[in-house]
Amino acid sequence: MTEHYLKEFKNYLENNHLSPDAIRNYLWSLKKYGERELNTNEIINFLKESLNKYQPSSLRNLRNGLKSFSRFQKIDIEWEITKKIIPTIQPKFFTTINQKELELLKQSPTKTSEEINNRNNLLLDFLFYTGLRINELVNIKHSDYCQGSLKIHGKGNKVRFIFIPDFLTKYFNGSSDYLFKTRKEKKLTTTQARMIIYRKTKKSGINKKISPHTFRRSFATLLNNKNVRLTTIQKLLGHSQINTTANYIHNSHEELYKDYSKVFW
Repeated sequence: MTEHYLKEFKNYLENNHLSPDAIRNYLWSLKKYGERELNTNEIINFLKESLNKYQPSSLRNLRNGLKSFSRFQKIDIEWEITKKIIPTIQPKFFTTINQKELELLKQSPTKTSEEINNRNNLLLDFLFYTGLRINELVNIKHSDYCQGSLKIHGKGNKVRFIFIPDFLTKYFNGSSDYLFKTRKEKKLTTTQARMIIYRKTKKSGINKKISPHTFRRSFATLLNNKNVRLTTIQKLLGHSQINTTANYIHNSHEELYKDYSKVFW
């Protein structure tokens, strides 16, 4: 795949508001595909050749990247056939945190400035009590909040509205500025936000690998434990498919182990 095509495709993905991680994965797919002609048979051969090289998750990334590129090129591919090549596996158990662990994270300051520590703790609260994706979080502006709901520019340039707890509404001042900013008054980046979570986790002593997505899954699990309808959780998370939402809840290590432990009581 030539650099010219890669650049054009990258612009196409950015214009469709895909996340940096998705763009990186899709470009990786094209580089691996190489100079092959883009048609159903070639894609099938490519995926079959890749079976022994990559895990199913990477194979899905390859397929998704090529699928997106075929849309960009307006080439029809029989994607249902290619889907059958990739092995299906049970989703891995994922980690969640509870409200006590959230407080433990917040009690683990990583900066000497009280202002920055307060910002970092506010970031944790927003992730835990809204279930936002990290790129959605850093793009929140004060003006996105109005009368109890928050406008979110989500994946695929989709806009949704979510509710936020009363104790978070006081942080909005109505301006067009970003809610989360650096010490130099610039918008906080996703990389900086991830580093905040990493440092707080390390300092807290919590023996879990906690990422921004951990908070998103924790939010879904928290709502499910309070008997919130699955369709409501789906809308709040901005999922297109309800099965995605169900997987967030039903593969929580803590929830599954809690049910499993009942056998021994």
